[in-house]
Amino acid sequence: MMDKKQYYWIISLDNLAGDDDLRKLPVFQEYLNRAAYCFHVNSIYPSITYPAHTTIVTGLYPVHHGIYNNTLFQPERLGREDWNWKSRRIRGRTLFDLAFEKRLKTAAYLWPVTGGNRKIRYNMPEIFPNRPWDNQILCSLRNGSIHFQLEAFLHHGKEMDGIRQPALDQFLHHVVLDTFMKYRPEVQFIHFVDLDATRHIFGHSSPEAEEALLRHDRRLREIFDLVERMGLMDQTHFVILGDHSSIDEHSIIYLNTLFRNAGMLFLNSDGSVRDWQALSHTCDGSAYIHVRHPEQIAGVRALLEEFSAANGGCIEAVFSGEEARRMGAGPCSLMVEASRGYYFLDAADQEQVIHQIRPEDIGTSPLITRSTHGYSPKKENYQTFFSMMGPRIRQGETEGPMNLTDVGPTIAHLLGGALPDADGSVQMQFFK
Repeated sequence: MMDKKQYYWIISLDNLAGDDDLRKLPVFQEYLNRAAYCFHVNSIYPSITYPAHTTIVTGLYPVHHGIYNNTLFQPERLGREDWNWKSRRIRGRTLFDLAFEKRLKTAAYLWPVTGGNRKIRYNMPEIFPNRPWDNQILCSLRNGSIHFQLEAFLHHGKEMDGIRQPALDQFLHHVVLDTFMKYRPEVQFIHFVDLDATRHIFGHSSPEAEEALLRHDRRLREIFDLVERMGLMDQTHFVILGDHSSIDEHSIIYLNTLFRNAGMLFLNSDGSVRDWQALSHTCDGSAYIHVRHPEQIAGVRALLEEFSAANGGCIEAVFSGEEARRMGAGPCSLMVEASRGYYFLDAADQEQVIHQIRPEDIGTSPLITRSTHGYSPKKENYQTFFSMMGPRIRQGETEGPMNLTDVGPTIAHLLGGALPDADGSVQMQFFK
């Protein structure tokens, strides 16, 4: 019997920017000629991976979906915080819920905040062990689909080099192809990180970033060729998108070291936090500031503004907790936005509050980078990308800009459903 099902590929290319010249890439050029697309998509605040990917599947801002940051706020584990791996932390209806209700088989491959999600038939969550007694295989199996992941590791595990790129994305790519050939999930959520990892190490517009885009281009060629060989192209919709852009930086700001020097944060002999009145929780290009006693907020704000003024305006803006909430961010006392070229880290034991990044620093820690994100989506030339291709989709560039909160409702409409409580709206200009 002929397969008449509809198939949907949602492919996230982490850190795909609106200013990436995708027409230079042969497969992307072919894709754009058949797709509807927008190069001016405003991300959310803070514009980092886990809140952004949760916005993609809910249509909600972080303040409403509950994933405020990549990591949890855990003062007792400063520098070793757990990440927002578990799907139970999400508030609101998701595309996974919608697909499950429509009885569509769903697969998710390293998609953030999917740990423990039982509505995903084939689930390989993005998660890693954060305790000395744990290991990667057990951690993944506990939080995803056991037999599916065992099969994937058995057949393609040798392609991995830990979490290093591009090996990890190549492993993932081959798992995706095998899964579609064998199980044909109707809806697939795929999170490729090669470009993001490369930009962190080498810079936003580096030759290495161009090579990462070429690798994505070749992966798309293999995906399209597979769907063509299976005779399913006329039944398949593709959604290819980014979650945020990135900005090159030259200096790190350690606000917790500033608070320690000001007598607002106290460390034990092993470097752990003993007590605090003010604490920074980094989002890279921005940071949540938590102040234990409300009457101290004005003093902390004055400290931050004086520090910035004395250091060339390294902090672009200090927002109140209410202002941050109106921008879609999570609960906090204050929120700070770094000026271009700066970003925040949380270490409280540094000799200097500002550290200028030297070439030899890159690689000494995964936190020390040449390019990062987390900044306000209002930053100039800091948009991301969204596109769709398939039988129901028109062709050509759509009138922008649009917001990342519009992505979830638009995909839900494509799936024949809705996210009625979303902050964004369906972008009907993508549809025929």
